[in-house]
Amino acid sequence: MRLYNLFVLIFGVSLPILCLAEEPATKTVTDASSSATLPEKETAAMPEDYLFNVESISDEPEAHWEKWEFHGFFESISPLHGRDDESQQPSVKFLEENELTLWIGKRITRNLSFTSEVEIVEGFQKYGLEIFEFDYEIVDKWLIFRAGKFKYPLGIERFVEDGPLDKLVDRPLPSIRIIPGTYSDIGGMLHGTIPMPFDTKMKYELALTNGLEGPNHEDVQQLWDNNSNKTIGGRLGYEFLRGLEMGGSYSRGKYDEDNQYDIDFLAADIQFKRGNLEARGEYITSHVEQASSVGSDYNRNGYYLQTSYKYPVDINYFRYVEGVLRFDSVDPNRNVTDGKEADRVAFGINYSPMEHVQFKFEHEVENEPGEPVHGKSFVQAIFRW
Repeated sequence: MRLYNLFVLIFGVSLPILCLAEEPATKTVTDASSSATLPEKETAAMPEDYLFNVESISDEPEAHWEKWEFHGFFESISPLHGRDDESQQPSVKFLEENELTLWIGKRITRNLSFTSEVEIVEGFQKYGLEIFEFDYEIVDKWLIFRAGKFKYPLGIERFVEDGPLDKLVDRPLPSIRIIPGTYSDIGGMLHGTIPMPFDTKMKYELALTNGLEGPNHEDVQQLWDNNSNKTIGGRLGYEFLRGLEMGGSYSRGKYDEDNQYDIDFLAADIQFKRGNLEARGEYITSHVEQASSVGSDYNRNGYYLQTSYKYPVDINYFRYVEGVLRFDSVDPNRNVTDGKEADRVAFGINYSPMEHVQFKFEHEVENEPGEPVHGKSFVQAIFRW
């Protein structure tokens, strides 16, 4: 709790001061760090702007739609201090630190586009198909149908989970201990952005998918469904001020082979972005049904708050420096105290010497039941194209 009080004090004092800075708004698409500032008339970057998408990369005349877009990044992480646990990316062997992500996209017709993402991890020994989706614009940006394997529409951290977009080396604890990490699923989804009065926007995502095969973070299904039940869920967001968006997410479905036990997720999120300042936060809670023979039903919850500021530097081999501060907390099972609960404060510094190259440093202090407060440090190098 002392860590929590410290962070709330820092966050509460620093955010209003930073908000007073009159910075031009930033519009990002495939890399939130690709440009320090843009003209003030540009709209602020919002959650969906972080994802790779064919339209933003290749908005070309119809004669050039046959062109394929190929992008990706390579990242390597090394620990400087501290021990490992499931809250971090692995840091025991150097080769297991490396990750290669490949992205391919194409606009097939004016209304139809395709996106695919493959992750190669654990020393290039494990391959995973993260995304394989088709988007068809039924009514401009108002109504789009998506089919295939896509990131499940729960919360907003999923938009920035990839290395070039994540401002820290570690992801927030609730995103890996409650939501099952990189949660992509097979099914169909309707999504879109609806203009509202006074220059506001309503954004929605509604998905019907196979769902999970268990409550733990490793229980993401790949190509086949373990039962006949489907999971329904999605997110509703409202951008009611320039650069400020609030949203809520919900998901529910049965996870066992006999279609008996439900698992649900309820989340709320908020994001503010003005110029080079960004603040975001999420709260996630989940209820898991299970047989009394294995411990009966239980609840879990967690949240994080993060703020960052990017300072552009206009000299050779020094594009920007960005400071990041985050507090997160998680309780994977509120019925028991088993050492998996944690409060954590993390701060980091990001540096880009040139376009397509990033370096990150992160130090975190974690407070867990039954253990003294301990710290960990990491460095990360990223090359993207």
